[in-house]
Amino acid sequence: MSQVYSTEPATTGRVVIETTLGSIDVNLWCKECPTTCRTFLQLCLDGYYDGMIFHRILSEFLIQTGLTHNASMAAVPSSKMDTYLKQSTAVPTNYREASMTGDLLGWERKKLEVNPRIRFNHRGQVAAAFPLEESSETKDEESSIMLRYQFFVTLDEAPFLDAKHVAFGTVAGSTMFNALRIGRIDADDQTGIPSDMDAPPRIKSIRIDHHPFDDLVKTAEVKIPWKGATTSKDGKGGGDKQTTVEKRRKKRKGKRDLNVLSFGDEERDMEATSNNDQNRSSMLSSHDVLSKESEFLSSNVDEDVHKKAITGNVKDGSNTQGVNVSRLEKKPKIPLRDHVTKPV
Repeated sequence: MSQVYSTEPATTGRVVIETTLGSIDVNLWCKECPTTCRTFLQLCLDGYYDGMIFHRILSEFLIQTGLTHNASMAAVPSSKMDTYLKQSTAVPTNYREASMTGDLLGWERKKLEVNPRIRFNHRGQVAAAFPLEESSETKDEESSIMLRYQFFVTLDEAPFLDAKHVAFGTVAGSTMFNALRIGRIDADDQTGIPSDMDAPPRIKSIRIDHHPFDDLVKTAEVKIPWKGATTSKDGKGGGDKQTTVEKRRKKRKGKRDLNVLSFGDEERDMEATSNNDQNRSSMLSSHDVLSKESEFLSSNVDEDVHKKAITGNVKDGSNTQGVNVSRLEKKPKIPLRDHVTKPV
């Protein structure tokens, strides 16, 4: 195995992929694969892979990530991805000035980045998912663009992939065991989709340690398509459209559930009463509620009865409009000390 590693060229870049199952250190061949490495590093700088799941897990073969239409971020039209990269530092300044049209991202040039000293003869090789040879997947433009930003890590030697994919990095040291842990996650044998999509293994972030591209800088957020940034007519941002994240964070107005237990009808009656009589208090006594439906009860007391009740001139047993006046008579006050029980 030591002879296998000794044939590979020295790496000139390094990133650390932080996943939910541990970190994976990747050394990059930036000198041998400049176009692929620049594109990969630009996406890492702009946070493209942050939060992405490993959507394809094939045990003892590979783990793959970088799907454009990912549930962890806003849906991005594939055509916008190429436009974004062409305007970023993924394209060298001198090459942009020399060739304003054509293959700015160098998809055709990537075929020249196949190095005979870099092969899939051991596990831990990091390669671009975009195939160099034309296939059924690359004939469809949408599928072809989606594959351009994905990468995979091999879990075993795969010599049949030589000269078919650009291997631009290799996993370093014992962090390979974290990649193997991801490869042991239960997944569909045919598609490789994780069985538990509620908690699939994902990339938390990618930290760039070093690389030789001094002109590579982070893209402004307003130009990053998956962050959903919108600009107003004056170009200062803050347009009328809201991003997907802002829509999710927007507070929702609370709505009372009137179907809980058996209080739904009472709630509706209370709302109807308050809407019909806004000047009245929102709280109603039981007498007021029942008097609306009863033929015997009245919410109004006769004025004569009320006066006589106050002056005490109403005789016992006299009754007006169904009101028992005897109950309105004044009762003699009992001293407080008589209420206290005397000790035996």
